[in-house]
Amino acid sequence: MSNESAVVAQQRRIDELIAALEALDDPRAREPAKELLQVVLDLHTNGLARLMEIVSEAGVMDDAMIEAFERDAGVSALLLLHGLHPQDLPTRVSRAVEKMRPLLGVQGIQIELLDAAEEAVRVRVAGRLQGKHNSVGELQQEIERAIFEAAPEAMRVEIAGLPDVNVHELRFVPHHTEAADDVAKDVTNQVANQVANEVASRTEAGAQ
Repeated sequence: MSNESAVVAQQRRIDELIAALEALDDPRAREPAKELLQVVLDLHTNGLARLMEIVSEAGVMDDAMIEAFERDAGVSALLLLHGLHPQDLPTRVSRAVEKMRPLLGVQGIQIELLDAAEEAVRVRVAGRLQGKHNSVGELQQEIERAIFEAAPEAMRVEIAGLPDVNVHELRFVPHHTEAADDVAKDVTNQVANQVANEVASRTEAGAQ
């Protein structure tokens, strides 16, 4: 399993465990467990914040360092979880859209970033959908997933133009060649001759 896949699986498992914790009927078990989780998160946040300060004070928090943080799925997810990512939300969303652009382009879709804020991220799509996506719904899910991964603090993703995206249906069109046409004519003639001979035989048998 790749590092990015492992991070996604861990994040999914965390969500499942939090949901299970919230579903506990006994408040005497639920509340201490939630408090324990919050204390551990606060401890990690404070430690990571101090770590980022040390790196910055050492003068090594340059563009290359920030890009290294972003490329590493585990580090990026951890910094996002604790609100310590060095890039702000608009920058992260803009990069996510730019990353999606060529991937969607080969499927006939253009995407444009309209606005990026914590309240909502707004994009616009246009084009004729083709390729791996079988529905507009799958396209919507891919866009939302990419944006939420880059900006989990965003409350929602609005996609303008989605109802207007056309779905291109691929149909098989036979490729005719002169040789293929000759074969088809021969087969047609053979069938016609067989039918004519059968009719003639039956006619002679009836006359007798």
